[in-house]
Amino acid sequence: MSLTDELLALFGKRVTRDAHGLDARLHFFGSVPLNDGAVSLPSSSPDEQSQSQPVDGGATRAKVVALVSVNGGVGRSSLVMALSSSMQRQGESVLALDLDPQNALCHHLGLDSTVSGIGRASLQNAQWVQCLQAGFAGAQVIPFGDTDTQQQETLQGWLKREPDWLAQQLAGLRLGEHQTVIIDTPAGNNVYFHQAMNVADGVLVIARADAASLATLDQLDGLLAPYLERERAPAVHFVINHLDEGNALQLALVEAFKQRLGTVPLEVHGDTAISEAQACRADPLDVRAISLAVDDINDLSRVVTALKKRS
Repeated sequence: MSLTDELLALFGKRVTRDAHGLDARLHFFGSVPLNDGAVSLPSSSPDEQSQSQPVDGGATRAKVVALVSVNGGVGRSSLVMALSSSMQRQGESVLALDLDPQNALCHHLGLDSTVSGIGRASLQNAQWVQCLQAGFAGAQVIPFGDTDTQQQETLQGWLKREPDWLAQQLAGLRLGEHQTVIIDTPAGNNVYFHQAMNVADGVLVIARADAASLATLDQLDGLLAPYLERERAPAVHFVINHLDEGNALQLALVEAFKQRLGTVPLEVHGDTAISEAQACRADPLDVRAISLAVDDINDLSRVVTALKKRS
């Protein structure tokens, strides 16, 4: 048994190397099969069904891409900032939106973490446009902003009853078709994840080449399946972040991901220069030396740019 098979076996997964990879496929990646005799998609609970109802009114004209993950520490926020910078440099118009109460985008930009953001603005029924901040390379950013525990609980309770909250707020920004909104969501199954999925034209599932990320794939299947069953389902891409090709275990885990997903995930290599730039709250794409990670980020930004808006 190979190391890849042993890793999959740890999570109770048996991979049959059939010609088309059907037995190894996660159904929410790429196109969703109708009924090809492979594993059926899990049915959604009543709560999931209520969260995943399509939003008819107040949709934004901009393209919306959500970065999601089940586990934390995979680099979603840093990748949001890097992508926004890369896309701006390629001539796109980008708005980075922080839906995470941890308010991480503020820290990446070096902004005052106590500035008002969408958390307090929403509770005060204020317009989000007043929360706009300058990002890297000319991108715009709307932070979540500083909120206390009581404010966060109040907002989350409200959003559970208002599934079209995000769609209405984005519509209020009056964004154009030429613009792209990149959303940073909190890790796991939460109200912000479902709000983002209700409006997303594309989804980037961010993971690390580690056992913790590999173990989340079944949970991701359940979370994404209701949205992928829609007639106008978002496109989904899987991204392995901070990859170290000098690490044999990480390479084996990438192979395990490939077999589990039935497709080749996108990759963003780790780079100490980029990490140092982010620690200094500087634009990570200002790295002057040749960088494989920068090339990866630029490639990923082109994938995001090519995503089609749901009609």
